[in-house]
Amino acid sequence: MNQNSNRYDVVILGAGFAGSLLSTILSKHGMNVAVVDRSQHPRFTVGESSTPAADFLLEHLVNRYELSDFKPLVRFGSWQRAHPEVLCGCKRGFSYFYHGGADGFQARTDHRDELLVAASESNELADTQWYRADVDQFFVDVAKRQGVDLYEQTGVESAVRTAAGTWRLEGRSRRRPISFEAPFLVDATGAGRFLTQQLGIEDATDRLRTKSSAIYSHFDHLTTTTEWLRECGAVLEDYPYTAEDSAVHHLFRDGWLWHLRFVNGRTSLGFVYDERGSKEEKSYAKQTHWQQVLDAHPVLRDVLGDAVMSSFPGRVLRTHRLQRLASVAAGDDWAALPFSAGFIDPMHSTGIAHSISGVERIARILIDSDSGQRGDALQQYSESVIQEIELIDKLVWGCYVGLEDFRLFNAWSMIYFAVVTTYERLFAEAKNEQVGFLGATNPAIADCVNDLTAQLSLAEQSGEVNRDAWVESFCGTIRQTIQPFNQVGLFDPPLPNMYHRTAAK
Repeated sequence: MNQNSNRYDVVILGAGFAGSLLSTILSKHGMNVAVVDRSQHPRFTVGESSTPAADFLLEHLVNRYELSDFKPLVRFGSWQRAHPEVLCGCKRGFSYFYHGGADGFQARTDHRDELLVAASESNELADTQWYRADVDQFFVDVAKRQGVDLYEQTGVESAVRTAAGTWRLEGRSRRRPISFEAPFLVDATGAGRFLTQQLGIEDATDRLRTKSSAIYSHFDHLTTTTEWLRECGAVLEDYPYTAEDSAVHHLFRDGWLWHLRFVNGRTSLGFVYDERGSKEEKSYAKQTHWQQVLDAHPVLRDVLGDAVMSSFPGRVLRTHRLQRLASVAAGDDWAALPFSAGFIDPMHSTGIAHSISGVERIARILIDSDSGQRGDALQQYSESVIQEIELIDKLVWGCYVGLEDFRLFNAWSMIYFAVVTTYERLFAEAKNEQVGFLGATNPAIADCVNDLTAQLSLAEQSGEVNRDAWVESFCGTIRQTIQPFNQVGLFDPPLPNMYHRTAAK
C-alpha cells in the first residue's frame, strides 16, 4: 500500500478497462493514483465490440504516453501473436441480416436483405471483439505494474468535499471501514453512476429518443454465421469478409440480435428490444426469458444451431431501459468518463471508442494543466460529452425507426459511417487540438444529423415512414445530405450492399 496510506492525487472509481487505462497514464506521469472497485476481476462484462475509432484512439495513447504494454491490442494480428491468452475475436466490420420483411430473410443475388460494411482489408489489420473478463484483467494488471494502488471488493458509500478542498471518500473494504482523500475524482463506474448521483446531478434521460432494453449472455457450440448463410443459399463470394468475423446484427421489427464471436468459438449473444412505444414501467426484456426470445423469432434456432449457455457467466442477464444521461459530466475537481455520464445502445459499438476518447481528454487535462487552470477545460469536456451522447442517440434512434423497412435502416446507418470516418480524419489532423467524439461539436456535422433527425421525426409522427415512395425519396435525401462527410464511397458499393472498405485513410 502507498506510504501516504489512503491519500492520493487522483482516485478513480471503477476498475474497468477505461479506469485502469487512465490510472496507468496518470501514474506514469508521476501521479499517486488509486483505483477503487466494488467487485473484483475477472468478471463478466458486456461492451465487447471494438471499432477502427477505438483502435485509432488506443494507438494514439500508446504513442503519446509510451504505453508499450497496450500496443499489440490495436490490431487483431498483433494481439494474437503477443497475447493469445487474452481472449478476443476478429472483427472485420459490421454485418446486418434483415428478417423483418413479409417473407423473412432471403439470400438473393441483389443482397436485398444483407448489408456488410468492412472496416479493414485483412484479418491481420482487423479490429477485435473484446472478451472483457480477460481484457479488463489485462488492463488492471498493467496498471498495478505501473504503481497504481488497486482496491477491489471495496464499496465507497459517500464522497464529500472537506474544508481543505479535497474529496473524502468513506466506505468498506472486505467489511472493514476504509477512507480515501484526493483533490480529484474520476467516475468510471458506468451504469453505477456513483459520483453523479452523490453530487445530485440532474438526470436528463428524458431528452433521449432511443428506448431499448436487452437480454444477453455468452454461449458455446453455435453454428457459424457462414454455415447458416450457406444453408440459406447466400452468394458468399460477394462478401468482403467471412461473416462471423464481424459484429453480426440480425434485425427484426421488434429489435435485433447481436452476435460477437471469439476465437475459441464462445459467442456473445444479446437481443435488444425496441421499446419506443412501450408504456410499461418495467422493460420488456426484464420480463423475458431467453427461450421466449427464440419462440418469438423461430429463425434464430437455425441461426444459432446447437448453442448452449457457457459456464461463465452461466446465466442470462436482463436490463431495464439501457439509456441514461446525466446533465453534467465534470466539475472543477471531478470528471465522469463518457460511459458513466450516459449510454445509448450497442447498435453502433460506440462504447469502447467513446470510453477511450474520454480517457484521452481527461488525461490531457490532468497532465497538461495545474489544478487552478482546469476549470474551463473540464467544462468544455463536460459539454462535449453530453453533446456526443445526444448525437449517438440520434444515430441509433433512426436505425430503430428503420427496422420497419430495411432500405431506411440501410440509409440511416450510412450517416453513422460517414460521421465516424470523418471523425477519424478530423482527429488525425487536429494535432494538439481536442476533437469531440464523432465530431459532435463540429457545427457542420451537428447540423447535418439534426436536420435529418427532424425530417425523420416529422415523417414518423405523420405516419409516412412506412410509405414506399417516401422511404425511397428520404433515402435519397440522406445520401445528398451526408455527401460532404462521405469520405469512403457510401451509397456506391461495387456490389449492392457490399462495402469492401470504409475505414478513413
